[in-house]
Amino acid sequence: MKEIDKNKMDLKNISSEDLRNELELRGYYTENLWHVDDVFQKYYCEPEEAQEILNSSLTNEWITEQIFTTINEISNDYKLKL
Repeated sequence: MKEIDKNKMDLKNISSEDLRNELELRGYYTENLWHVDDVFQKYYCEPEEAQEILNSSLTNEWITEQIFTTINEISNDYKLKL
């Protein structure tokens, strides 16, 4: 167990930009990230509530369908093969 603790990094000391770059290197799209501040701009709530709102909004079935539909449409525009 101690060996695992030695290998843990304190990610709080890494910049958001570096974290984003690492995610991009691992294949994640990071140009459109949402933050609790996006909820706070319009509503007064706790950070946990803002996270729940973002989660419910971004994992909504309609949103997911729209994203995959758009991926398919744009991939077709690029004439990519299945």
